[in-house]
Amino acid sequence: MVREEALLWISAAEEDLFDAELALQHGRWFRVAFYAHQAVEKALKALHIVILREPPPHTHRVTVLYSKLREKGFRLPSGLEEKLPILNKYYTITRYPDAANGLPSEVVDEEEARRALDIAKRVVEVVRNELQRHT
Repeated sequence: MVREEALLWISAAEEDLFDAELALQHGRWFRVAFYAHQAVEKALKALHIVILREPPPHTHRVTVLYSKLREKGFRLPSGLEEKLPILNKYYTITRYPDAANGLPSEVVDEEEARRALDIAKRVVEVVRNELQRHT
């Protein structure tokens, strides 16, 4: 049975995907990218609880979260695995003017936002399927 804490993390990831879709409808590209990052971070943290049987680490770098899971045998599909590093930057540049060297709303375009959301949707789906295997 999957621990309730892991289910909360994956539910929060799905809420972030919903918010990313809303931002996409309104042309808020930087918000799409931010919520895409958040969805993946939370999904991977759910897996930390299930696969590693430990609380997720206090990091926002999705590549760090993934590498620990990979060491324990979890793998994203190869085409998706290579795209994961794209999301790391969205934790800071979409939130802070000093990280974005300007307004966060000016640093992410529609193409980038759509790519980030696509990656996030695919990762969350893989994680959801992995969690179902552990029930």
